Amino acid sequence: MQINITFRHLDSSPGLKEYVHKRISKLEKYFYGPVEAHVILKAEKFRQEAEVTLVGDGYNITGKEETSDMYEAIDLVAAKLETQVKKLREKRKSRKRGPSKELEVASPVSLEEEEEPSVEIEKVYLKPMSLEEALEQIKTTQKDFLIFNNPDTASVNVLYRKGNSYVLVLPELS
Repeated sequence: MQINITFRHLDSSPGLKEYVHKRISKLEKYFYGPVEAHVILKAEKFRQEAEVTLVGDGYNITGKEETSDMYEAIDLVAAKLETQVKKLREKRKSRKRGPSKELEVASPVSLEEEEEPSVEIEKVYLKPMSLEEALEQIKTTQKDFLIFNNPDTASVNVLYRKGNSYVLVLPELS
């Protein structure tokens, strides 16, 4: 982690630099790639201010705290940044997963407690292909069924394996 420290109206001290490195470098574990931190430490009369900007993984995260003690301001801004980074990381994880895969199915209330079945949702790309192409594809793959868009019937069809034969399911509109 690259950490740049700027002192404003404050003398640079090795102890303060070391403390900033110790506290801010802990945030590196939340990032996947290289991270750059720019720390500005200011002193104005009785106020001590720490401002940190983290740049990494496509994010610019900024935190600013002001107290009467510089070490306390550094601690508070590090804690604030940690919560922001965790929140962004969790948001990124949930975005990658997509919508939740499990849906609870409502069942009538019974005296015995049973596990409710769950429904798994899987999105499938409907490839346009003829019945002959679908038969070839299901024979070459190890899957038990194939969903495809049949241009001959202009509808979605399902072809599945039943023993040594195959069954074609056609939609029937009522």
